[in-house]
Amino acid sequence: MHSSKPLVILTHVRPDGDAIGSCLGLALLAKSLGKSVRIELDGGCPANFSFLQPSELMVPIGKFSIPDDAEIVIVDTGTWNQLKPSQGAIKSPGRKVVVVDHHKTQDDLGGHLILDTHAEAASVLISRFYKHMSAIPDTFAATALFVGLANDTGWFRHSNCHAGTFQLAGELVSYGASPSWIHDQLFCRESIQRQRIKGHVYTSMKLHAGGRIGSFKFRKTDPELLGGANIESVGGLVDIPRQVANVKVALGLYEQDNGSTRASLRSDGSVDVASICAKYGGGGHKPAAGCTINLDADQSELLLINEIMKALDCDKGNNL
Repeated sequence: MHSSKPLVILTHVRPDGDAIGSCLGLALLAKSLGKSVRIELDGGCPANFSFLQPSELMVPIGKFSIPDDAEIVIVDTGTWNQLKPSQGAIKSPGRKVVVVDHHKTQDDLGGHLILDTHAEAASVLISRFYKHMSAIPDTFAATALFVGLANDTGWFRHSNCHAGTFQLAGELVSYGASPSWIHDQLFCRESIQRQRIKGHVYTSMKLHAGGRIGSFKFRKTDPELLGGANIESVGGLVDIPRQVANVKVALGLYEQDNGSTRASLRSDGSVDVASICAKYGGGGHKPAAGCTINLDADQSELLLINEIMKALDCDKGNNL
């Protein structure tokens, strides 16, 4: 943080609230120390996080070349498959790389690793950096870090919350984060298209294994039916089946143009979905993980339902 070299901050593809919040929190800390810094995001900053400021720190990957002397910090991931657009820059000879993450699944990215798999969010680790450097987040940084913390705790509903989670949330509020304003920006400004996508989940959802697994899928033809919507940009879809009584594991499937399927899994904690996803090159946390399978959505659903049922140690039961 005290070097004179420029800093580039990277995170995983399809960045979520914790990825963006922790990157922005770190960037603002670096900027306060006089460093030249920018965040490079896959596709740029998603529209639903455009309220986070200063937005000029966040640029799409590839808009600028990364200087040869720039140092790279990778936040909220430690796996190559989540960093495909940036692999060339990361692997550049002599590049100094630091990884800051809280996921169990890790590759050797050739740099220094700062890892705490017990941390609720990457934003927790960035908050610790502020304390370590005796720095106080400004309102922008506190807002970004609160977004990250809220994102990865399901707005403080998930089992990864503990007393320290709420203590940190309180500190960020004292520094200027406004939970009600943030919630309004995230959840009360959705387009009709996003609502229709959620409606598809509700109407197409299936239950398996006696109601203990809930799944939905989007085939590659569905975006056309839904007006060309970017389905995966709508966060929280996989949480919808978990709202159904007795559902322990939720499975969301998104068929890709190349015929593969991205899968997102959520658990009440009784099933380690990260272990399931690791079998297919993915990863995450025990209650939340994802992977990509080289099969269409229907085949992927059958495959993963079978894996989940093994983990639940149950018979197939009825499809409801």
